Amino acid sequence: MSDKLTFHFGTDGVRGVIDEEFTEFLVAVLAESTFRYWSRKYGLHRVLVSFDARRKSRDFAHIAASVAVNHGLDVVMVNKPTPTPTAAWYGSRFGFDLIIQITASHNPPIYNGFKVITNKGSPVQEEDTNQIEKLYGDEYSDITKSIKTLELRPIPTIDPAPEYVNYVYESVTKMFKPRNRFKVVIDPIYATSIGYTSEVMRRLGMDVVEIHNNYDPNFGGRDPNPEPQNIPELIEEVTASKYDVGISHDGDSDRIALVDRVHGYLSANDILPIVVERLASATIIKRGIVRTVSTTHILDNIAAKYGFKVVEVPVGVKYVARAILSGEADMGGEESGGLVYSWHIPDKDGIYTASLIIAMASEYGSLTSLVSDVRSKYGRAYFKRVDLDMRNSKKFVNDNKETLLKLLSSLGLNPKPITIDGVKVVFSDNSWILIRGSGTEPKLRIYSEALSMDRVEELINNTISIVNQLLKQ
Repeated sequence: MSDKLTFHFGTDGVRGVIDEEFTEFLVAVLAESTFRYWSRKYGLHRVLVSFDARRKSRDFAHIAASVAVNHGLDVVMVNKPTPTPTAAWYGSRFGFDLIIQITASHNPPIYNGFKVITNKGSPVQEEDTNQIEKLYGDEYSDITKSIKTLELRPIPTIDPAPEYVNYVYESVTKMFKPRNRFKVVIDPIYATSIGYTSEVMRRLGMDVVEIHNNYDPNFGGRDPNPEPQNIPELIEEVTASKYDVGISHDGDSDRIALVDRVHGYLSANDILPIVVERLASATIIKRGIVRTVSTTHILDNIAAKYGFKVVEVPVGVKYVARAILSGEADMGGEESGGLVYSWHIPDKDGIYTASLIIAMASEYGSLTSLVSDVRSKYGRAYFKRVDLDMRNSKKFVNDNKETLLKLLSSLGLNPKPITIDGVKVVFSDNSWILIRGSGTEPKLRIYSEALSMDRVEELINNTISIVNQLLKQ
């Protein structure tokens, strides 16, 4: 029990396999270290503790909340599995100094995690998480001693759902007025968005059916990530024309995927251009947008048409949030399903985005016509991501940076290198390739976008060969 732990805040919090790396003791250590640091740096009085539908999430949340009580803090816990963006919005709206969310987001069911959210509703920045890690290193003996005798305390609970749902409905209908009624099917994948997106859709005047809407820590035996292999029933129901639109979210509801009856599955790289085009044409975007290095360049085409700038940042919503908080951009997003708005919380919110898009589509005519409109104006880009199992993937990319740049640059004409996160090369035919180490999993990620799927496959296959070649050396 007194052994010193090692933990690291990755792209979005601390994550690990439940009962192996991610234990009750780790949660207590993280809570104690975070509260000590936050109290000294920013002052800390009120804490909101929230959790998702994973195994032991409620127990881990209770531990974090009990540590807060030991600090003499005013702490409240949510009463049921709650979306991360809901906790972030509620905490920032109702004067909490800090929000703790127990979640491993879209990761497989064996994982859980600990996420720190600021009083603005934004993910905590790296400079703070580095200091939390350092504080634990400096004070681990005292921290261990203080949590050894931790008693679980009764914690008051709240239900943030009614306030949040009201807010989302009012916010999106101020911008877009629903005119057409759609048949919508929602797959919350047994997770936190149960009863949230469906309720906003009903208020928007839609006919709604919700499937897989009981909490299940195993998520029906699939990963809680709304990618095609995890939502086959949703895709089938919509493409068979039983419904107009399908909506799904990940385990903590910060991501979104859509299914259209004509265009089929829509990833964030399909969704972002629709949202940016509609917001730009309504003059809601004025300053600019921010996108991660792994996100579609179709956004750059839209920005060029409307005359606003594009800020490119490393992968991770905290970098998107930072650009929005600094006033550089009105909204932004990342290819993994997250969109962020300056007038909402500075974090991704799949429920808000789903509601916004349905309001837009209902005002415009249909989701099908919205997608067709954007593709006819800006073209359609094809995208693919491949993950290779690799421990120390970030080190691999850093150690081989120059070689990777040289070899990837040989894959097309007029290569333009970008090294803000891994190694990315953009070519004159508007195709690009990116290779980077994951901040959340032991994986090497390879991404590509081009105007044809053949070009995407060519770039990905060549890059995999390059990686294998380097691993043999």
